[in-house]
Amino acid sequence: MNLRPATDTDRSALFNLHRAVFHDHIEKIWGWDERWQRDNFAAEFACATTSVIAVDGQTVGYIQVLDKEDRIHVQNIAVAREFQGKGIGSRLLKELQLKAAARHVPLQLGVFRTNTLALRLYERLGFCQTGETATHIEMCWSAG
Repeated sequence: MNLRPATDTDRSALFNLHRAVFHDHIEKIWGWDERWQRDNFAAEFACATTSVIAVDGQTVGYIQVLDKEDRIHVQNIAVAREFQGKGIGSRLLKELQLKAAARHVPLQLGVFRTNTLALRLYERLGFCQTGETATHIEMCWSAG
């Protein structure tokens, strides 16, 4: 697995991956609106550091991170279903945990309430629930 910075030419393929990974969760929680999803994805792509996750040269996911002075926030992490459960998400999050620990800042994220697989992964990696919204469970990890 390797990461590379996403470019504008990646955006369409990454949105398609976003749809494949998150459509069912979003549909259950508040309903999928294709136009709104495209616009929101474009906005998040513009403001977050987006990296393409590749395995053997094949795009299998993406991660979007907001690196703030006082925290690191995982905006989105999406891994194609056929590559889930293979340690990709764990490896990326552990790398971010090391970065957050070195800077003495928390690592934060939100997970769809319906995404029990991701929730279990985050709990296994030491994230704790810090809050809830109508759509997400908010979580945080801090060193020590």
